[in-house]
Amino acid sequence: MYNSIPIPVHVEEKMKRSLRKMNSESIVGIGLGEKHDKTTRTAILNAGGLENLIKVNDTVVIKPNLVKPSLPNEAVTTDYRVVQEVVNMVKECGASKIIITEATPYGNVFEAALYNQIAGAVLIDMNECKEEDCYRLKPENSLTNEDLLIPKIYMDADIVIGVAKLKTHAEAGVTLSLKNSIGVPPTHFYGIGTKLNLHLWGLEKSIVDINKIRKPDFVVIDGIAGGEGFGPLGVRPVQSNIVLAGVDPVAVDSVALDFMGFTLEEVSHVTLAAKEALGISDLNKIKVIGADITDKKMKFKRC
Repeated sequence: MYNSIPIPVHVEEKMKRSLRKMNSESIVGIGLGEKHDKTTRTAILNAGGLENLIKVNDTVVIKPNLVKPSLPNEAVTTDYRVVQEVVNMVKECGASKIIITEATPYGNVFEAALYNQIAGAVLIDMNECKEEDCYRLKPENSLTNEDLLIPKIYMDADIVIGVAKLKTHAEAGVTLSLKNSIGVPPTHFYGIGTKLNLHLWGLEKSIVDINKIRKPDFVVIDGIAGGEGFGPLGVRPVQSNIVLAGVDPVAVDSVALDFMGFTLEEVSHVTLAAKEALGISDLNKIKVIGADITDKKMKFKRC
């Protein structure tokens, strides 16, 4: 129990699962290419696939990055074609319900990002959640020491898959798997614009606390068209032709950082997440499968 209000057993179990230490080595799957379906599927299969993760009749939540109304070619949001392939692979595992959900400060942006073209999933805007639709949660050893209102739809799902975007961020350095969690708490509880309170508490601490409450069971980073410059809203598209995937968001983000030309020391929330045992950041302890990206590394610019 993490606060004075009793937490359902299934929610408490998921919180404990998020805090379990990873193995001594993490695997990151890589897919290279311009085709969204093939590149995404290749990355997921190289990371071990979803068959051992998703059971028949599971409810699966997919959390993309839909920070504002934006078309895929702007490289601001997770490309709907990448998400469609994730949906396809989840369906192949026998999931009974697939929910794509987000809580961006800009409200419901699914149609603007062409997510209404995705087949096989339900679209739900978590900004519509009221307090009674959320659990009030605080993780063990909270860094912010604040309760967080997390939608029940997110906590009740059997499996959560984060599908982030490969892009820079003016404050956080990058927007990848761990940072994608900022889109989970409904905007109206945390201030206008950029969910101001989450920033005031220390953005890196808020990111880590939300992942401590529920770390995604699997993550995918859409980097077919990455974004550089004044992110997250004003990026320039970069044709990077990569998708990364894995069960360890810290490891996936660490490999993505290396690909983008950044060091761990430049991105405090990834190093903090590793320190808090949410995953492995040491590249020497991460096994990259699918491609040697050493000679494919890029140098993303932040301005």
